[in-house]
Amino acid sequence: MLVAGVVMLVATAAALGVTGDLTQPPGNGGCISETGAGPCADGHALNGPWAVAVSPDGKSVYAASYTSNAVVRLNRTSAGAISQPAGNSGCVSQDGVGTCASGQALVGAYAVAVSPDGKNVYVASFGSSAVVRFNRNTTTGALTQPGGSAGCISETGAGPCADGHALGHPYGMAMSPDGKSLYVTSTDSSAVARINRNTTTGAISQGPGTAGCISETGAGQCANGHGLKSVYSVGVSPDAKTVYATAQGTNSVARLTRNTTSGALNQPAGTAGCVSETGAGPCADGHGLVGPTEVAFSPNGKSVYVASYFSHAVARLVRNTTTGAISQPPGTAGCISETGAGVCADGHGLVGPAGVAVSPDAKSVYVASFDGSAVARLNRNTISGSIAQPAGTAGCVSDDGSGSCADGHALFRPKSVVVSPDGKNVYAASSSSHAVVRLSRAP
Repeated sequence: MLVAGVVMLVATAAALGVTGDLTQPPGNGGCISETGAGPCADGHALNGPWAVAVSPDGKSVYAASYTSNAVVRLNRTSAGAISQPAGNSGCVSQDGVGTCASGQALVGAYAVAVSPDGKNVYVASFGSSAVVRFNRNTTTGALTQPGGSAGCISETGAGPCADGHALGHPYGMAMSPDGKSLYVTSTDSSAVARINRNTTTGAISQGPGTAGCISETGAGQCANGHGLKSVYSVGVSPDAKTVYATAQGTNSVARLTRNTTSGALNQPAGTAGCVSETGAGPCADGHGLVGPTEVAFSPNGKSVYVASYFSHAVARLVRNTTTGAISQPPGTAGCISETGAGVCADGHGLVGPAGVAVSPDAKSVYVASFDGSAVARLNRNTISGSIAQPAGTAGCVSDDGSGSCADGHALFRPKSVVVSPDGKNVYAASSSSHAVVRLSRAP
């Protein structure tokens, strides 16, 4: 009887899955795509989604659709299922194209963020060189854009938006946990722009000159920084004390110290201000950091994870929670890469990582592998922050099961990945499947 009981317990555990395991619901339960291709549920304004975000209340999923010039709204159930409201309730696009509500400054919508209070959604638009503001109905998740300059800030004020600077062709965007600041990366200016947010109304504004941005060598009326050439993405630490930006021109992660009252940024000098591949920048010497795209943080703020596109790797940085200083463990402890290249630990399903996210329980790190058409899963040690990848199909889900991954669908070239606040789901924006994918996560 004892043996039978043990066998039953083992079988039950296997059926429930190990914490962090990913499975994709079959058919249209696993995705929503433009025209229902995939095979997915039928959606609209989902041509080329590049980013995805979940509201803090878990009721809504939002996607920035680059080719549709739109932000898409999906309703989310407590079980994690997603559906798109019909017609213009399901999206806001440039001039209302694509059966969407009419918006402005949304050309090339690239990044999306939801405020901590759930009252606003913000979009960085690459083609409009703008940051766009939406008011969010906290009951329904519906979006509305204020008219005129209240609805956006853009480079030179085109749009028609409020006039800003260091906002040319923005790629990444992140909001501080206190909701007071929005940080935006500009590839044209090699800069991180600082946008102030009114926590009562959601209105946004940018300080003049150096108060509004920090850039490589101080170009573009910005404060002087380094390790910021061709800056790509940005993230804010959970304690709101530090901002980190990835720069593909210097293969680096830059560290910016944040004033928790004002949101102002400054960068420590020299190697204290960044970590880069080979120490270029001039930064501290790191590895597995060629072509860094996104950063993600452990909930305790002690670890920073970096998706590195050209290293085909996820790099791990250790963070000092008092100062915000970052350092990288040597050798295989500092990164996991496809086939173990770059003195990293050996992984799979990690070809061209573009996005990274950490689960709320701090036990898992998930990676959107753009060129591998996969979402990879890494187990995280909640004490040390070290990462390891399960072998075989337990370590990733891919579009067709290639890369030694479990077989999924509508995962062609995922650009972004996010974990729901309850930890039950992982959602991916699949740029070439024109879809938002839902994966169930074992808690």
